Amino acid sequence: VAAKQALALDAVRPDQHFTEPPPRFTEASLVKRMEELGIGRPSTYASILSVLRERTYVTMDKSRFVPEDKGRLVTAFLESFFTRYVEYDFTAALEEQLDEISAGK
Repeated sequence: VAAKQALALDAVRPDQHFTEPPPRFTEASLVKRMEELGIGRPSTYASILSVLRERTYVTMDKSRFVPEDKGRLVTAFLESFFTRYVEYDFTAALEEQLDEISAGK
């Protein structure tokens, strides 16, 4: 296509497309994602999932996590006032430093 070149219109179709949101996390998929991001350790995964439910940040629907208003509010607050500390990179780096300390480095 060159500048000022006329284009031919083949057809106009009134198609409507909807995107699907990603599926909600299950316990297994959330742990897998946390592993990929370097967040938590195998010894802490179960307690992290328990805290999410116990504090009613989430509920479970058909074995999938559904965020509650309380969870959304806490997330918004932390992201607004403690951005650095809730970033994935910060958490992963902290976990790595703790591993080095426990290894005696």
